[in-house]
Amino acid sequence: MAKITVIGSFVADHTARVDRLPRTGETVLGRSFHIYPGGKGVNQCVAAARLGGDTEMIGMLGGDENGQMFRALLAKEEISAERVFSSDKPTASALVLIDAGGQNCICVIPSANYEFGFKELEQIDGIIKTTELIVLQLEMRLDVTEEIIRRAHGYGVGILLNPAPAVKLDDDLLKLVDYLTPNEIELSVLTGLPTKTNEQVITAAKALSMRTAGTVIATLGEKGALIARSGAVEHIPGYRVNAVDTVAAGDSFNGALAVALTEGKDVEEAVRFANAMGALTVQKAGAIPSLHTKAQLEDFIRNNKTADDHFP
Repeated sequence: MAKITVIGSFVADHTARVDRLPRTGETVLGRSFHIYPGGKGVNQCVAAARLGGDTEMIGMLGGDENGQMFRALLAKEEISAERVFSSDKPTASALVLIDAGGQNCICVIPSANYEFGFKELEQIDGIIKTTELIVLQLEMRLDVTEEIIRRAHGYGVGILLNPAPAVKLDDDLLKLVDYLTPNEIELSVLTGLPTKTNEQVITAAKALSMRTAGTVIATLGEKGALIARSGAVEHIPGYRVNAVDTVAAGDSFNGALAVALTEGKDVEEAVRFANAMGALTVQKAGAIPSLHTKAQLEDFIRNNKTADDHFP
């Protein structure tokens, strides 16, 4: 069985590049348009696989051209996909706008992702029992994801939850998660606290860490990441790079984190490794196309230094 089992989403990203993101009610002219394979689940799985992780992908695809695109991708990446189910609904899609600075806004239409239900869950129960680390996001049905967390915890399996898109989660569920990886916006939603300043991020990360028995890893882009456990925080610095496209930065971070953890690295070392993967990812356009191999990542780490900014 695979050490890393990603149970999550597939999304065909319809991506437009613009000089700036439009305001409400405003139309802007774009510079280019492409369709990329994406979705937090498959992005994280491919990131882990390209870094040498022993991975399996579980989810739901439509029988359309986009579904065929993803099945071909999984085969090319040599990712086990025996439990990627088929739906009559179309494969999920997203509308992505990226501005000249690489920042983005995204709308996801879940479609087939939300067809993954308790019937499919029963068919993967044996996989959940025998894997080393389950990687989850929130682009599938929340009730199904919550049940996966309960089962994995009951079986003693590690759980890495990327709480995106952000929703509030009960403390009883958070206490079952081993690694929780919100960005600043998700951290604010989970805690109800502001995260606009470094000091506010630290306060929110400490507060969230007191609600979970595991480790909170707040991702901060070029600022790196905060590790929060039992109210104590540690800053792991990031890298300053030229950001072209930030779409898959968080996903590549989570995929790299999963690989490092299953290789036996401690949390601090794993986060350093994941920070580097995120920094490398934002320098290339597209979600899947921006995910690099372990050799490329190791070369980046050798030739680049982390920022030395004090946080906060």
